[in-house]
Amino acid sequence: MNIEDSDLARLRAQISRGEVILFTGAGFSLGAKDRSGRPIPSAGDLKRELWKLCYPDEAYDDGSSLGDLYAAALRRSKSELTALVHARLTIDPGSLPEYYQTIFSFPWLRCYTLNVDDLESAVFRRFKFERQIISISAREREGDHLPGVAPSPQGLEVVHLNGMVPASADALTFSETQYAERIGNQEPWYARCVVDITCRPVLFIGTLLNESLLWQHMELRRRRESLGRDLRPTSLLVTKDLPLPRRDNLRDLRINWVQGTGEQFIKEVLSGLAEESKKGFTFLREHSEARGARYVPLVSQLAAERPKLETEYLLGGEPQWSDVITGRAIERLHDQALLEKCEGVLVGKSPATAVAITGTAGTGKSTALMSLALKLSSKGVPVLWIDKDSDVGSARIKRRVREARGAIALAIDDADMFGRELINLLSDLVPERQEFLFVFATRSSKVDSITSIIAPDKRLRIQEHVVPPLNDSDIDGLIAVLAKNSRLGVLTGASADARRSAFRDQAGRQLLVAMIQATSGENFERKAENEYLELEGTLRYVYALIVVATSMRHTITKDEVLLACEDNYEEALIALDRLAAHHLVVLRPALAEYKCRHRVIADIIFDKLKELGELREVLVGLAWALASKIGIPLDRHSQAGKFLIRLINHDFLLHAIGFHGASDLYSRVEPILSAEYHFWLQRGSLEVEVGDIRRAENFLGAARSLAADDFRVGTAYAYMLMRKACEAPHDLHAEEYLQSGMKDLEDIIENWGYKSHYPYHVLGSQGLAWAHRGISQKDARRTFIEKLEITVSEGLTQHPMEETLVKLRESLRREILLTTIPDKS
Repeated sequence: MNIEDSDLARLRAQISRGEVILFTGAGFSLGAKDRSGRPIPSAGDLKRELWKLCYPDEAYDDGSSLGDLYAAALRRSKSELTALVHARLTIDPGSLPEYYQTIFSFPWLRCYTLNVDDLESAVFRRFKFERQIISISAREREGDHLPGVAPSPQGLEVVHLNGMVPASADALTFSETQYAERIGNQEPWYARCVVDITCRPVLFIGTLLNESLLWQHMELRRRRESLGRDLRPTSLLVTKDLPLPRRDNLRDLRINWVQGTGEQFIKEVLSGLAEESKKGFTFLREHSEARGARYVPLVSQLAAERPKLETEYLLGGEPQWSDVITGRAIERLHDQALLEKCEGVLVGKSPATAVAITGTAGTGKSTALMSLALKLSSKGVPVLWIDKDSDVGSARIKRRVREARGAIALAIDDADMFGRELINLLSDLVPERQEFLFVFATRSSKVDSITSIIAPDKRLRIQEHVVPPLNDSDIDGLIAVLAKNSRLGVLTGASADARRSAFRDQAGRQLLVAMIQATSGENFERKAENEYLELEGTLRYVYALIVVATSMRHTITKDEVLLACEDNYEEALIALDRLAAHHLVVLRPALAEYKCRHRVIADIIFDKLKELGELREVLVGLAWALASKIGIPLDRHSQAGKFLIRLINHDFLLHAIGFHGASDLYSRVEPILSAEYHFWLQRGSLEVEVGDIRRAENFLGAARSLAADDFRVGTAYAYMLMRKACEAPHDLHAEEYLQSGMKDLEDIIENWGYKSHYPYHVLGSQGLAWAHRGISQKDARRTFIEKLEITVSEGLTQHPMEETLVKLRESLRREILLTTIPDKS
């Protein structure tokens, strides 16, 4: 077979990395036979059979299209059409030639097919493979499989874009009306397919790529010169004939034509790539294990990975281990005091003490924590490291600490991302462990709430270390390292006194502000905002996606960006390249993940997006991207799953984009998440809080039908019932709603009260609301509130550090006192 040397060499490398997508069309199945021994029909053969079904007494008209004939047969007799399709497109495994075994034995990242036959299922029954084959119909919205980015650890996903037998005839896509219907809908698997074709190498076999629905979604067209260099990988199209115009169009899209049949390509090309195939499977296995591995790394391991990595830390980027190792992150005067404080904890001078590194945004908390961790590690103390990029639960962290022998330290950066789990970690680990240092970095605004919650627990205490502003020696050291790395910017030609003045006076001695404002001559916040405002179109939108993800303490992958950009895939690729080239975003190449160069900058631009009213579309795009790549039910332990759960949280959306914006977001992702109970839980909870109680009942009813045993759903539904009673206290059924809600909450508290304070809070707060609106007699009101106070007090025995319950109990006790005061009359 005639294949260019460069194409073959490229294919070898791509297969050995397990990154190739297999895409098949009608011609791919022609080597098989149905169960009656007839060859699988070509498009022409199927047209004739459909004509005979529809017009048995009429002469065959070759000008009729397959789509028209299929639509006619569907109208005339759906059952006969279904029987015909099943009979002709259900494949006999025994009829399969061995070259099908060869092609399905390769380490494809994923397989897409335009065919509706069950070829891969028959191949799997006929031959043995290293991994199983998972057949997926893109037309099935409520199936077990929804698009993901990584290869499935269960096996090779074969996605039938047009449906697959044995589905009913109307669930398969053949006719123009069916195409029109699907074009009008959001199609998760088509969107996933387009992203894969855009950013991964593809081997096309048995298709001319002329399917209207695929092209509608891809909008493949000649690139405008203004878009810059083409970032798509080169793909191959194997087919016997290809018209010259289509050849030219596809070449512009980096799809090279290889002349020949699929059988020839498999026998003459793929059969010679056995070694590359083995490497590909090894790569996929290691990649899957790496993504699935959730462990707590040592600082010594992290620091050794890329000790000489060049970064833009001196221009305001977030610190990396190489910055501390190479001295780009200067040694500051307070670092020694922090080290002595932490060593005192380790040797028992300050028993049962955790150290909190605090300061305002951009003061250098992360840098200080990394510097401390490296120093302790160099002294022989194992230091475990957790940050916002870690994919580790609190249970695994506790186990890792408890398994250690001798002195050990646990360092957590951006600790507020753990929420209440941080309190549990501190309470469970610090008092029980000798020779243990728990040190974490958090903003000053967060540490007070942490210490106030922990205060009643006399077994532990928190020692705070505030990162101070740059002193004069810090400033001199920073100027020296900026000069050494040619990063002084507008201060390059200034005198030593002028340089010091810029850091002291203009930058206010703040580390991040100093590295950006003093060296650029611009106000820090204004510069960050202008970097966003000066962008336009897709470039601006892609930057906003990355900014919001970073502000929410997550990264975003290339696939997620492309999915969020809908059909602007080409522009999105260019935008990612330009943003990284201009150092506005940071790329982690190993995982194709992007983040803003510093989370403080991300927070500033997040607020600007909110101010400009541009946040809603960004959140919708992120929600759509994440929802269309995560399977149902949600994987709550994956980074993408955690991100999506936080993103669709009703409370977050309410504060970020308001009620109408949140409702719009829920409506737009409903087609993908309609089978996920957590989606309905959040959507219903939004309506309970500020919306329509009837809609809330409908949405929470959907959540209950999908997860009747989940106590969070039960709590939300009970909340809805009690609010329903409070909204209309004189309604005939108000008392019934109230009692039903209270009974549900009491049952939840009995079984799950130890796990969450929220059922106690709902019962107490909504009960108090009912006491005000539905109980007119003072004695009856006092008796009712006294029972609520007893329940909330019991909740505080389970959750003694829960401030919301403390305040609620105070409110209840105050109301009890008020009922004892006689009326003025």
